[in-house]
Amino acid sequence: MKIMISGGGTGGHIYPAMALAKKIRYIKQDTKIIWIGTGRELEKELISKTDFQLEIIKSRGFRNSNVLDKFYSLFLLSIGFVQSIFLILKYKPDVILGMGGYACAPTVFAGIILRKKTAIFEPNVIMGRANNFLEKWVDLILVSHKQTLEGIPKSKSNFIGNIVREELYNNPSKKWAQSYFGLDPDKKSILIFGGSQGSLIINNIMLDVFFNLSEMKNIQFLHITGMKNYKLFKKRFLRIFGNKDVIDYKILPYIHNMHFAYASADFIISRAGANTIAEIIYLGIPSILIPFPHATDKHQMKNAKVLGDIGAAIVIPEIELSSISLTETIFSLIKDKKKLNKMGKLAKTLHQPKAVEKMTEALINLAEK
Repeated sequence: MKIMISGGGTGGHIYPAMALAKKIRYIKQDTKIIWIGTGRELEKELISKTDFQLEIIKSRGFRNSNVLDKFYSLFLLSIGFVQSIFLILKYKPDVILGMGGYACAPTVFAGIILRKKTAIFEPNVIMGRANNFLEKWVDLILVSHKQTLEGIPKSKSNFIGNIVREELYNNPSKKWAQSYFGLDPDKKSILIFGGSQGSLIINNIMLDVFFNLSEMKNIQFLHITGMKNYKLFKKRFLRIFGNKDVIDYKILPYIHNMHFAYASADFIISRAGANTIAEIIYLGIPSILIPFPHATDKHQMKNAKVLGDIGAAIVIPEIELSSISLTETIFSLIKDKKKLNKMGKLAKTLHQPKAVEKMTEALINLAEK
C-alpha cells in the first residue's frame, strides 16, 4: 500500500501527520509513505529521521490582499499542482491525504483530477480555506472537533478527535521534567510559547509581566521564544534584568522535546493553534490562551473558545491584552490550586480516545475499497 501525505510546513501540521504515518506503518508494515512538503527546515529535519520518501513542491498561502501577492501565490500553487501531477503518476498512491493548510491544496487537487482516492484532515474548529475548497470533491473528511461537522457532507465526514505528536504518549513525570530544565520543584511553573514560529507580542509583554511578578518567590517561567525571536528577546531581557542568569526565568529558542516542557508546567500561556489546542486537550493542561488575531477567518479565536466556553482556559483576545491584565490573570491562577485542577480536568473531557487509530483505520479502509 502507498499513502501520499501532504503534511504542511508548520509544526501544527507536521507532528500530527508524522504520528499518523507511523501508526499506519505499525499496522501495515509494508506501507510506503510519500511525504509531500514545501521545504521548510523543520519539515526536512523531522522527515530526515524517518524512511519516508520526501518530495518538495512549490506552494504558498494568500498572505494579504495585495493583488500582486495573490497573483504570485496562485503562480506558485499552479507550479505545485503540476509538480503534484507528476509525483502522483510516478508513485501511484492508493490514497492521498491532505493535513490542512495551503501546502496540501495542490497535491490533493491533483489527486482529485487524476481520480485518486483522496482525504483531508481539519484540525481547527472551522474549515480552513484550502480544505473548504477541497471538501466538495474528496472521498473522506476527517475532523478534530464536532463543531466542524456543521455544514459539511455527513456521508463522507468522520469525527475522530485530536491527533497529537507521538511523544506525548509517554510523558515524563513533572519532577523529572523540571529537573531537565533546571526548574525548582517547589515552585509553580509557567510555560510560555507562541506555537512553532513563536510570538513577538507574547514575548514582549512577558518582559513586563516578569518585572511585575519578579518579587514573587513561588513561581518560575519556562519561555520558548521561537528561533527568529530568540536573540532579540534575550538581548532585551538581559538589558532589563542584568547581564546574569535569572534563576526563575528560563529562555529557550525552540525545543523538539515539547512533551518535556508540557510535563514541567502547572499551566501554560500560548497562542491557540490547532496543534496546541489538541495537546492541551490530550494532556489536560490549564491554559491562558491569546489567539493570533490575524489567523485566517479568526480560526484561533474559535479554537480557543472550545476551551474557554467550558472553563478549561482563560481566553484573552490580543486587543485586550496588556501586561497588567496578564499579570493579574497569572497571579489569580497561582493562588487558586483548586481552579487550576478544575481547568485541567475540564480540558481533558474534550479528549477523544484512540483518535490516531480511528484515522488510520479510516484511511486503510479507503485505500482498500
